[in-house]
Amino acid sequence: MQTMMFNEQHAANRNLTMSYLQSLTQRKLNPTLKAGIALLAFFAIATSAYAQTIIKPEQSGTTYIVKPDYRKCAFPLCGGWYLTPVNQYSLYLQTEPEAYDIASLLPNTIYVAYINYKRLGLNEKQIAELETAIRNDQALLRGTLTTTPSSTTKPAPRTQTLVANGAWVGANKNTPVGPYLNITSTGIVCITTPCPYFKANIINSDYSSEFHDFSLEKAALDREQEAQAWQALSTTGLVITGTKYETTGFSETGAEPGKGVGIAATKVFFAFPVKK
Repeated sequence: MQTMMFNEQHAANRNLTMSYLQSLTQRKLNPTLKAGIALLAFFAIATSAYAQTIIKPEQSGTTYIVKPDYRKCAFPLCGGWYLTPVNQYSLYLQTEPEAYDIASLLPNTIYVAYINYKRLGLNEKQIAELETAIRNDQALLRGTLTTTPSSTTKPAPRTQTLVANGAWVGANKNTPVGPYLNITSTGIVCITTPCPYFKANIINSDYSSEFHDFSLEKAALDREQEAQAWQALSTTGLVITGTKYETTGFSETGAEPGKGVGIAATKVFFAFPVKK
């Protein structure tokens, strides 16, 4: 009985906290403060919701948005690449309006002079293709940073190299909206819905959430790309940006259907190079 009362009180406190935090995110606050509140809301969910699970951190490095450096100065101090870690401001799945609010924050970037593609096993043609995607703002790279050794015996400024071990290229030029996620199938099958069919690993974090529905409508994929996306989702995982929406389930018993949460992909990234 005491355990039951504690759980009920814990749930009530959690709901009160979430209502307050979510109300704050709707107000016109300083963007940085708003991001902090959003992060608190995420952790409030993480401590209690059955769908929120801590996962083992990736040991393979950090996933970055990569852009070329067009500054006019002597290489390697200029002319390399800018790296922006994904999800550095928000670690929870937002609604579409919240996602646009978070996107207004200025990201922190890292400058590297070089990218080492050796671990990706790319040939020269594939490297050229990937760097074209980078210059078109259509690529993500995962890897680790190392200090670049000087090529001369004279003292020289230290630079960094990204040692890449993963690469993804956007399926099209859709604007990425929402956090960066790796979506996989849970393998769970239910008689009624909502049912946690999908799992969203939040990239560059230790967290994952289970969700009940998944939509590719906003990602604007062609038929072949949709088939490729569902294949990736059911195997190694599908990298996307996405926002959440509410779904309504069904029950064969005629009972009132429950409410669930779905993910709407706004942009899809396919692993590079494509394995055939």
